[in-house]
Amino acid sequence: MTSGQPKKRLPLNPGVPAIYLLLLCDVVRGLGHDDGTLLQGLDVTRAGLLQPDARVPVAICHTACRRAVALAGHQGLGLIYARALKVTLHGPLGMMALSSPSVGAAIDAAARYITLRAPFLTVRHETEGDTAVITFEPRWDLGDLEVFLLEVMLVSLAHMAEQLLGEPVAGAQICFRSAPPPYLAAQADSVPALLCYEQPASQLRAPLAAFDAAPRLADPAVAALAREQCEQEFRQLAEGADSVVEQVAQQLRTIPEGVPLPALEQMAATLHLSSRTFKRRLQQEQANYRDLLEAELQQRAVRLLSEGRLGITEVAYQLGYSDVSNFSRAFRRWTGKAPRQWRSERS
Repeated sequence: MTSGQPKKRLPLNPGVPAIYLLLLCDVVRGLGHDDGTLLQGLDVTRAGLLQPDARVPVAICHTACRRAVALAGHQGLGLIYARALKVTLHGPLGMMALSSPSVGAAIDAAARYITLRAPFLTVRHETEGDTAVITFEPRWDLGDLEVFLLEVMLVSLAHMAEQLLGEPVAGAQICFRSAPPPYLAAQADSVPALLCYEQPASQLRAPLAAFDAAPRLADPAVAALAREQCEQEFRQLAEGADSVVEQVAQQLRTIPEGVPLPALEQMAATLHLSSRTFKRRLQQEQANYRDLLEAELQQRAVRLLSEGRLGITEVAYQLGYSDVSNFSRAFRRWTGKAPRQWRSERS
């Protein structure tokens, strides 16, 4: 049994449901920190996050998450947030999970529709003998957010299974590639699975028999209705595969390294659009050209730094920065670390 993402490529940034960012603010505030700093300067308000069906660009969510981790990461923010992430917050996807005929079917649903809730990850659900294995893999380099985001996804999945069954899944294990964190001793007992670190993959593993169990609220009629709603939401995102956002991303990927990325007016002309129409179309897709440029620059910076053939100054010039300090500030904003520190930690 194997399930995963549809093969059709989704837009670069379909956005994240605003309820998740709203919950992050509440969790940070509950830990005794000023959650107002999470949204400062991001053109996002709490009132806006409360709007029905609101979605937030991934870049904004990542910035808010970095700020949250900086404030409360030492307290085990990922594990605490995962515990607060109730199934009902996932909308139709959560309803489908609650009403699915089995825990395995609920996990299959999460595997198919994960892009609706976490567009930065892919997920595989497969079996190894008598063990069910759910593997999460980032779609792109998540930098210093990888540990936090994988904690949230894997641990919340274990909590979801617990909510479906009314008790923890016996024999469940959560595997991380990272080293054990300093907050493990304080938080481990709150996780309904054994936490394992320095493993080859990021996974939730559980006895296959446990996934055959039926959730307490299993209801075929409700599950069918929720699945139809998820399919409609997924189609709306999938239809955006030919959106302006995706067209821009494709154009940027074709530009050789060392060649300056085009200004907004140049990109609009390439797509046979006026600048005004181009900006309006991007706004309709909850995106802006600056974020798309920065996403491409970040990917190029990470690739060049990983290769190690160029010095920091040369990397900056390759990316079009005439001032290395400007590049360093941008890279720190993207990853939370200076280029030299980022490279040394991966060498």
